[in-house]
Formats: sequence, C-alpha cells, structure tokens
Amino acid sequence: MNIITGITKFQGSGFNIQVRLIRLIIQLIVFSAFSFCLCGCASRQTAQEDEVSVKTDVKISSPVVRTATSLVSYQAVTRYMQSNDIRSQVTGIVTRVNCSVTGNITANQPLFTVQPQEAAALKKSKFSDQILTGFSDTVFGHISGQISQLNVQVGDFVQSGDILATCIRANSMRIIAYIPVERLGIIEKTRDCTIILPDRTTIKGKVSGKLASAETQDQTQAYLIEPEKSVSLAENINLTVQFMAGQMQNALFVKENAVLGNEEQTSFWVMKLIDDSTCIKVQVEKGIKQDSMIQVIGSGLTSYDFVISEGGYGLPDSSRVQVINRK
Repeated sequence: MNIITGITKFQGSGFNIQVRLIRLIIQLIVFSAFSFCLCGCASRQTAQEDEVSVKTDVKISSPVVRTATSLVSYQAVTRYMQSNDIRSQVTGIVTRVNCSVTGNITANQPLFTVQPQEAAALKKSKFSDQILTGFSDTVFGHISGQISQLNVQVGDFVQSGDILATCIRANSMRIIAYIPVERLGIIEKTRDCTIILPDRTTIKGKVSGKLASAETQDQTQAYLIEPEKSVSLAENINLTVQFMAGQMQNALFVKENAVLGNEEQTSFWVMKLIDDSTCIKVQVEKGIKQDSMIQVIGSGLTSYDFVISEGGYGLPDSSRVQVINRK
C-alpha cells in the first residue's frame, strides 16, 4: 500500500513539473512576441520621424568674396540758380494771361495784359475797345525759361510791383547736398558721387562747388552737385546723394535671403549645411549691402561652405533638410 502511494505521488509530482515547464515556455513565447511588436512599432515611428524630418526643401549657395565698398548718404534738394520775378508795372485789372505753370517762354514774349484803373473809368464813358486797348499795359518775359509759379488769372486786381509769375532758366537747375561739417573730409577726398532720383534710378554726378554759407541749425555745409547728364526736375525735390567712404578687401557676402533674424532685428544668423541633410545656426553680424548681397562679419564662414539661401526661415538648429538645387 505504501509503495503504490509513493509511486502515485511520484507520478503526480512529475506531471506538475511538466505543467510548469509548459507554462514557462508559453510565457517566454508571449514575452518574445510582445517585445518584437514593441521594437517594430518603435522602428516604424523612428522611420516616420526620419521621413518627416527630411521633407524641408531648401536651396543652398556659397558665400562670395569681393571688395566691400562703404557708402554714406546725404540729403539733397533741387534748386534753380537763375530765376526772374515777372511784375506788374501798373495798378489795374488783368485782362489777358499768355502763360501757364511749367510752360516754356522766351525772352520778350508778351505774357500779361493789365488794364489800368484809368481805363476802367474810360470804359464807363463808353469809349471804344480800340481806345481802351491803347491804355492797357503789356508785361513781357525777360529771360527764356519755364514758368514755375503763376500768381494771377484773368479778372484779378493787381497793384504796381505785384509778382504776376516766376520764371526759372531751365539749364540753371542744380542739386544741393547738405553735408555734416564733421564729414567734410569725405568730400575733399572724392568729388564723385551717385545721385538717387525719386523713382530710385541713379545717375553719376560730381561736386562742382560749395555755397559760402552753412546751415547753422543742423551744422551742415551746402555743396553744389553737377549731374553727369541733363535731368529735368521741379524745384525743391528731395534727392539722395551717395559718396564712397572706404573699401574693404576680401569681404564675405551671402545672398540677402540667407541672413535671418529675430523679430527685434537685434540678432542675425545663417543656416550652414554641415552634411548632405543637416544644417546648423551660425551667428553673424550684418555689414553693408551691395545689390542683392549682404556682408557677413564674424561668422567664420568661407567661400567653400554652403548656406541655405531659400527655405531657411523658421528652421531650428540642427534641422534636417533636403537640398533641391544641388548640382
């Protein structure tokens, strides 16, 4: 009896061992499958993130080494150096106006007819128009030029000595630039300049002289600027005159769109490509602007580097990009 019981217990314990082994194997299989699923999800997520990160399309360009020309700009204005006031010689009524604003006139051209007060009295006495015309005074132009100001029209009453119009000599137009007294040395070194017209076109010019008086309020000296070619502008038109202040050899320039900055425009940087698909921020200082290029200072860049010239706005440091203009 004891032997049978012992055998039964032994068989029971063997069965339990088998069950435990089976359970352990099942747990290992489940754990391996779960781990495989986690690794697969993580791999897919990383692949998706990598795929998204390379979708920023950008264009790149290399910095350019050139000579940087430093320019200084000053305010200028147009003036006509020769003008003539056309005045009435008698007191009476203006009966004829033979000129207009911006109209050209010649010397000795009849411009106005003024009927004196005495003629008005004779008119009431029913004298003929031919007799009244003989009492009228004709005002002639003294110089050839252009009417810049017209002060009267037909029917106006004027007194002797009143200014009827102002005529300017067309070829007497000059440009006057106001140079701060502390910068007069620049004018003495170079008399050549560039004149920027109101429509942003430019013409060459040179300093032809200076006026004897200075502006005491803003401490500037007035210089006469002679345009290289004839230009027709009205009087008192504001212009800009640029002079070359100096030159810097081997300056580094990048495209204007490559220089990025914060909202306050106190910090600037470019995005430099460090490999095929990664770019980093490089802090720079802005120098002068020439055409569509900007000088960058203190960047450590060379003409062999590549910077993002399009598509870099808003990219964080160490961004992944895709270059679409690589040759």
